[in-house]
Amino acid sequence: MRLHLLYLFCLVGLTGCVNYAGMHGNATPFQAAQLSTPHVYGKTTKQVSAAKAETPPRWWNRFHDSTLNECITIALSDSPTMQIAQARIDKAIHLTEGAGAALWPSVNGNAYVERERFATFGLVPPPFNGRTFNIGDVALNFNYELDFWGKNRQILAAKLSRQQAAIADLMEARLVIAAAVTSSYVQLQSHLESLRIAKAIWRERQTVLSIIQDRARQGVDSDIPVKTAITDVEAARQVVYQFSQAEKISRHKLAVLMGKNPLETTLHPKPFIYQKRAIALPHSLPANLLAVRPDIIASRMRVEASLHSVNAQKARFFPNINLYALFSFQSVGLGRLFHKTNQNNDLGAAIDLPLFDAGLRRANLGVRYAEYDLAVHQYNRTILTALQEVADQLSILNALSAQLRAEQHALQAAKRHYKLSYSRYNHGIVDYVDVLQSKELLLQQQQTQVDLQARHVQAVVRMIIALGGSPLNDKDGYDRYANAN
Repeated sequence: MRLHLLYLFCLVGLTGCVNYAGMHGNATPFQAAQLSTPHVYGKTTKQVSAAKAETPPRWWNRFHDSTLNECITIALSDSPTMQIAQARIDKAIHLTEGAGAALWPSVNGNAYVERERFATFGLVPPPFNGRTFNIGDVALNFNYELDFWGKNRQILAAKLSRQQAAIADLMEARLVIAAAVTSSYVQLQSHLESLRIAKAIWRERQTVLSIIQDRARQGVDSDIPVKTAITDVEAARQVVYQFSQAEKISRHKLAVLMGKNPLETTLHPKPFIYQKRAIALPHSLPANLLAVRPDIIASRMRVEASLHSVNAQKARFFPNINLYALFSFQSVGLGRLFHKTNQNNDLGAAIDLPLFDAGLRRANLGVRYAEYDLAVHQYNRTILTALQEVADQLSILNALSAQLRAEQHALQAAKRHYKLSYSRYNHGIVDYVDVLQSKELLLQQQQTQVDLQARHVQAVVRMIIALGGSPLNDKDGYDRYANAN
């Protein structure tokens, strides 16, 4: 019988009633094989898993670029920034579950078996003194805190608000990552287009240099124009190198945003096309758009969490009442451990009266109020920052629109000048060098236009982010994610 009881105690101790089955971490460090795997995007259509495809409304679909969509989808899934935000949500969810557990009773079982020899002349009276016994205890403990003043409920409410703030932080990370990928992608497109134009200017200057060198050899011109043309060719070569370097850096930045090794990632972006309809914004924007910005939602949730923490701290000024119960068997000698005469049961209530704590509770309440004030000030600062971002982007967009109109006039003038030079060349009025120089001027205007158009697209993206996702916003995606978690 004693051996069976020992086995029972060991079994209960090893298995327990509460376990952590199903609990595990989801993150894995990068491995060398993973970093060395080549990735190619944009050249072929890549199948995206259903889990990655099921995302909130995509404001970037307005650009109608499948490669951009693929890059953003990969970034939203594989970027460490997104995974960090998701891990914070998981942490907030488990903290909320822990706070919710305080609203329920707790039941614990414990048991022990020991072999003890009592001293002959000790405190243990006869007939136990001087003898050795097996002592056993099996107990079931019950404890429940009566949340009269709402302390635990307020703590749970604070955790729930922080969980909602973490979800809003995830949506903010979505916006930041998607905007960064879009901006880098547009920058890569513009660098490729500018590189193409820079190479064309370089070729034009090489042709001019060849013509001038022929004239110098034939004695038509001096060597001075040759030196100037050589300088122009080398300057054009440097511009080509600069755009080539900028294009590579843009590729590296885009690969890292996607969570990939830039040395093993190949991107094939679509040619840069300035789509006015894709970047058009409404003439009037609703005043409540800023209210759905994820960072503002997160700040508001943190204000609510701080207020709940204040209320929870106030509840600590009142008495705390606990109910407890004990059902156990205790015996000296295991043979009659579970006999009814060895029952040791207890039922009662305990009250904790905060009579004097030298101002500790008041100090803690002061800390909670300070944290609440801090959260409110941060919320106000977030709103002002959002308003500034919208105002700044409006100014930038207006300035870029004016620059684009002026550049369009300059480009049209350059085209007319090129056509006129070419016509005069056909009629023998000017030589071919004048035609090449007018063509170079046209290419330079095209390069300037590409730069302004790319900056305009990036400014529109920043405006979309300043408005919380788009003029139509991404609140539906936030609501669905918040409800799902």
